[in-house]
This record gives sequence, C-alpha cells and structure tokens, in this order.
Amino acid sequence: MVTAETLSPLLARCAQGDEKALEQLYKHTAPQLFALVLRMLRRRDWAEEVMQECYVRIWQHAGDYSAAQSQPLTWMSRIVRNHCIDWLRKPQLEVPDVDDVIVNAWADEAPGPMSLLSQNQESKRIAECLKRLESVQRQVIAMAFFDDLSHSEIAARLAAPLGTVKSWCRRGLEKLKGCLA
Repeated sequence: MVTAETLSPLLARCAQGDEKALEQLYKHTAPQLFALVLRMLRRRDWAEEVMQECYVRIWQHAGDYSAAQSQPLTWMSRIVRNHCIDWLRKPQLEVPDVDDVIVNAWADEAPGPMSLLSQNQESKRIAECLKRLESVQRQVIAMAFFDDLSHSEIAARLAAPLGTVKSWCRRGLEKLKGCLA
C-alpha cells in the first residue's frame, strides 16, 4: 500500500503543473480509487468515465490539499466519492425499466443509488452534529474515523496523554449519539 509520504509530494508537484507527478499519482492510487467508484456506481462504463473526471478534479485542486487536514488518499477518496454521488444524482441517468430487465441484470448485494442517497443525507446529519462538538473532540473523532488511527496514534500525533484522548473521544461520541437520537 502506498504511503502518505509518497503521495503528498506528488500532489504538491501536481499543484505546480507537473504532469509526470500526475502520472505517478495515478499509478499509485488508481486501483484503490477505481474499486471505490465501481463499488458505488456498479457499472464499469460509468466508473471509467467518472475516474477520468475525478483525476481531472484532483489535478485542478491539488493545490487545495492540506496534509494537516487529511491523508492524501483520504482527500482523493472524498473527491471520488462526492463525484460518484453527483453522478448518481444526474437525472439523465434514469432509464425507464418497464420489464425490470435492467434491475434484474444488475441485481446484487451492493447498495443502490437510493440507498447511497439516503446515506448521504445521514452524512449531512452527522456533519451537523459534528459541528456542535468541541474542536478537539471533533478532531479526535475525525482522526479515528477518516485516518483510521488508534487512540495511541492519535495521542502521539496530538502530543496528548492517552487517557485524555480516550476521554475526548468518548465524550464526543456521547454527544454525537445524543444529537443523532
């Protein structure tokens, strides 16, 4: 798996217009990001088109990336995920399926567009609840969720005692639970 130490400089070079950096970034990240797109869209032809558009967006917004806010792959995954959701919302993608031929051809266990939309609405509720947390609680929860860090790793990054980090996380999650109830 590629590391942040590999991807961060590539994003910085992309922000400066280095096309070779974009090529290397693509080689390192395309398999993971394509799997995400394919899982969300469930159609290879759509996934290929969306991937191309996503790398154009990554190229155009590479200067917006901040290592202090997230890992490079997390940042790129958000761009991909948001573009997939936008793609699924396009009304021209809706095709009448009178005999359920399309539904039966694509039926599987993966969540469909309506389920993904519902998840997005739930994400908005969670985001609103996160805004109500103290900044340190929000930061600890984000690091645990988005960066998949353990309490020990978060404590090391924040230079805070482990028990304090655990308390921030527990209190923040309790507030989230109360807000979402």
